[in-house]
Amino acid sequence: MGYWAAPPAPVGVVEYFSNRASDYQAKSTRFPWAWVRAREVTAVLSLLGDIAGLEILELGAGSGYYTRELIRCGARHVWAVDISEAMLAALPKGPIAPMLGDAETIWLEKRFPVLLSTGMLEFVRDPAAALANAARHAEADARFVILVPQANVFGFLYRRFHRTHGIGIHLFDRTWFETTAPRLGWQVHAVARILPFSLVIRLDRV
Repeated sequence: MGYWAAPPAPVGVVEYFSNRASDYQAKSTRFPWAWVRAREVTAVLSLLGDIAGLEILELGAGSGYYTRELIRCGARHVWAVDISEAMLAALPKGPIAPMLGDAETIWLEKRFPVLLSTGMLEFVRDPAAALANAARHAEADARFVILVPQANVFGFLYRRFHRTHGIGIHLFDRTWFETTAPRLGWQVHAVARILPFSLVIRLDRV
């Protein structure tokens, strides 16, 4: 199969999320998103493994839903990258370094043992470029956990929702990661499918 590309408009993405930054975290804790998030976070944390005492690169941190989880699980420091200044301003206080930038091009001159991206890869121009840039920031044997929307009926409904806001998103399946990741320095280690439309992938640096 592959992935179902709908090239996003980055300016529209920034505007869309910046306008929602003030209440984005609160909405994430309400039904129905709270039900979806609870299922996703269990899978994400399971594939991340033990992160106590580690520095973590989070690509597409948003207002910090997963940033909070990383700190709660003992991460020593989180480098939180996002393309929206408003989202970064909504991050919680703590051992967190907000970094404004595009996941495809940002260079932090640092490498990490653990990387995380949740709900970001579908919005970038070129998902492969984002994976390649993540590899530049990964230590040898690093692990990278990614949450993306699946190319199933619910995923296509999710894409339709964003189209009403003028934004195209990418949808993924396991095959895309298995064929794309190895040429970018990653290997698929584990995959979890979360109803109704989420896919959680763990990549290991090779």
